[in-house]
Amino acid sequence: MQTMSLELPNDLAHQISQTPRYGNAVNEKMQMLLAIGLFASKEVSLARAAELAGYSLVEFMGILKFLGIPALVYTEEMHEQDQEFVNASW
Repeated sequence: MQTMSLELPNDLAHQISQTPRYGNAVNEKMQMLLAIGLFASKEVSLARAAELAGYSLVEFMGILKFLGIPALVYTEEMHEQDQEFVNASW
């Protein structure tokens, strides 16, 4: 694993260190926030984000749900494909 350095404004660093969520150490909190951001921006998969955050897939999905971030997106196109499959099976 590679170590990186990040400069943050004092108020943001303090806010992150004081939040009761996402672990005890600032490093754990930053990893979680990074994983959430990477997932929300579609840079990494759900499974990879959970791994980066250090949580199981189910635990990470629960965190996303708490934050109001959809873990899975079921598009209209996906629904149509499913309907076609079901109709073709009968």
